[in-house]
Amino acid sequence: MTTTPVEAPWAMRLVSDRLPVGTPSYASVVLDAASQTALYMDAAGRVVEMGKHGTSKTAGTASVSGGGDGQQPQPQTQDDNTTDYESD
Repeated sequence: MTTTPVEAPWAMRLVSDRLPVGTPSYASVVLDAASQTALYMDAAGRVVEMGKHGTSKTAGTASVSGGGDGQQPQPQTQDDNTTDYESD
C-alpha cells in the first residue's frame, strides 16, 4: 500500500511572511497610570521609544443649505466629520 503525501491547498503554498520576523525591541509593556498610555520597557527597565506614528485629527465640515427659489440661504450648520491622518 502506498500513501500519497498530503500537500497544503494551493493558495496556502503562496503565503509568505510580509515582514521579517525578529525579536521585539522591548521586554515588557506597562500602563502609565497618569497618562493611561502604554510604556514599552527594555530588559533593564528603561523606556524604549517605539518610533513615529500617524496622528488622526477630526474636523467638522459645514455646508449651507438654501431654502426654496428666491429665499436666502440658511446659516451654516455642521453636517459631517472628516478624519485626516498625518505623520508626526
